[in-house]
Amino acid sequence: MVGNGLLPVTGGLLLGEDATAALTSADRFPISQDQRHTIRGRLNYQMSPRAWVAVAGSYGSGLPVEFVGELDEAVAQYGRRIVDRVDLDAGRVRPAASIDAAASYLVFNTMRGRRLRVQADVLNLTNRLNVINFAGLFSGTAVGAPRSFAVRLQAEF
Repeated sequence: MVGNGLLPVTGGLLLGEDATAALTSADRFPISQDQRHTIRGRLNYQMSPRAWVAVAGSYGSGLPVEFVGELDEAVAQYGRRIVDRVDLDAGRVRPAASIDAAASYLVFNTMRGRRLRVQADVLNLTNRLNVINFAGLFSGTAVGAPRSFAVRLQAEF
């Protein structure tokens, strides 16, 4: 997905020295959701009528960054691990990737429609630090969750 904003600005409240330039410029700029490559996929395998397993993966090539400041300032504010996941020179968050897995088992299923199913999920199996958005004006800095586990119990009666 490629997203570009085009100047001149045609509405809103414009304050400061940059207001005149914004009204007369014909520049282009990447919008906040300009991520060039996004891939998501999921594979399910039905092991039996009662059990299934799945694996899912996602990749994003990185959103644009407009950080005004020096590298030392970014590290002081956000920390070295987060700033290392941002290419300030290119103006983009570095690519993010995640692999997830899930398994489910139908414990019992009665003729009256009563069912009990248990499901276990592991998200971000590789425990990779994924920075989604960095120092955004409206969204701030978003970081993907570290490796996490969940167990669900679903009852139907």
